[in-house]
Amino acid sequence: MAGFGTAVVLLFWAMAALSAWVTREHLAKHAQLELATLRSGQPLWQWRLRGPGDLVAHRVFGNADIARGPNGLRVTSRDGSTFDLGLPVAGPVDLAHWPLLHLQLQSDAEGTLGLIYQTSEFSTACTANAVGRIPPHGNELVIDLRSLSWHSDSGKPCRPPDVVTYLLRLRPQLPAHAVLQIGNVDLQAAQPAALPVSIAADMADIRLPSALAVAQAGLTAASAQYGGRSAPLVRLPAGISAETMLSLRDLVKRHWPGALVLPFGQAFAPAREEALPGWLDWGVCAAYLIGLVWIALRQTREVTRPWLEIAAIAAGPLWLIAGLRWGTQLSIPGVTAFVAALVFAAQSDWRRRPVWWRWLGRSWADWLWPLVPLAVTVALTLVDGHGLVHLEPRHMLTYLGWALLQQWAMLAFVMGRLRLTALPQPVIILITAALFGLLHTPNGSLMQLCFMAELWWAWRFLKSPCLVPIAVAHAICALLVESGLTGHMLRSLGVSARFFL
Repeated sequence: MAGFGTAVVLLFWAMAALSAWVTREHLAKHAQLELATLRSGQPLWQWRLRGPGDLVAHRVFGNADIARGPNGLRVTSRDGSTFDLGLPVAGPVDLAHWPLLHLQLQSDAEGTLGLIYQTSEFSTACTANAVGRIPPHGNELVIDLRSLSWHSDSGKPCRPPDVVTYLLRLRPQLPAHAVLQIGNVDLQAAQPAALPVSIAADMADIRLPSALAVAQAGLTAASAQYGGRSAPLVRLPAGISAETMLSLRDLVKRHWPGALVLPFGQAFAPAREEALPGWLDWGVCAAYLIGLVWIALRQTREVTRPWLEIAAIAAGPLWLIAGLRWGTQLSIPGVTAFVAALVFAAQSDWRRRPVWWRWLGRSWADWLWPLVPLAVTVALTLVDGHGLVHLEPRHMLTYLGWALLQQWAMLAFVMGRLRLTALPQPVIILITAALFGLLHTPNGSLMQLCFMAELWWAWRFLKSPCLVPIAVAHAICALLVESGLTGHMLRSLGVSARFFL
């Protein structure tokens, strides 16, 4: 029992350490990319308009038709009225330090361009009408946002935009049936950011404490000293968790969107990191698929290589999730490997089931004992949660299916193969729970919660191998966490690169 408890504590700590390390590396890589962008004179915010999918809601707001054109987005006015093109705002946009709106466009008739911004969801939308002339057969247009006259819908004057996190729209007006082609849109600084050639490990303009309230006060005080800087160097403190790092990053970006958030003790050289070639992912995926087929063809009625089958099903999901290939855009090779792993496990269990288990419970105990982690979830929600957020019934049913899939893979397949090895039962439970936690990398708090819950569920599955009761308990606990705990102790339920959003 002492050894088991020590192993649990060490794995619990290791998951938090892994989460912090992955997050530091992500922030360092992102800061390096921003540094390279600024040093090369490229904009931090730009929109490449090629088709409807590059606009907010994938459509135009108003009487106009849009289509993909050879030189960018092709927009045709129907009746000569104004229409809006929404630029996606994925994060805070600094329109104070980058006030020059640069557009590449051309039209077959003369028109005008207006702009709309809305700082947040609950703030007032502000408009500047006819701020620029769209010349016929023109090529570029530059608008200084500082010199415009902004007003609300009621006619009240607005301040020039500062930090915008919600809405930014272009409002062209062209004669009826005129065609506008608009390509790249970006923001340019009034003057280049003053950056050192290299950044030493201890260099910073602003050093943040770990407490969010103190950091907020420090950023406000630093505005007087560095208010004119478009890209100040902000250094994070040492020894903080992944969740604190990201909370401090978000705090800085809401205050200074162009600030460079640097992890503690990291130096940055001028060299730009080259991205890995796209064919490498497909090559790894192809090798993995070939390996799965080879293992499947060599399978017999008896499981003779349990460790090989465990590695085969675990590699695909870990490559997608722990490899940070699931973000704003899914990695197609990563998803292919993930699905292939599940297909491999399904055909393996269909051909032979080496360890007996059943889907449904046969007694009330089979259904009640898996709900023990629910008491811990309720306690955490009461201590550090918030009011429950409404979840759609379709979402809850979908998550129940997802929980059933996860528990089938972990308990029926992985732990079923582990039981064919010479490992003692406590070690089998530890390995199963640790792997389940790693499948939620790099979300440290979520990894720890899943690890502790799976310790209990794996033990219960050994005592009573009923899969659906455990999946139901898993879904109830996860949905309660999503509804009442995320945003506090737990940043989100996001895994892989989605955790950093």
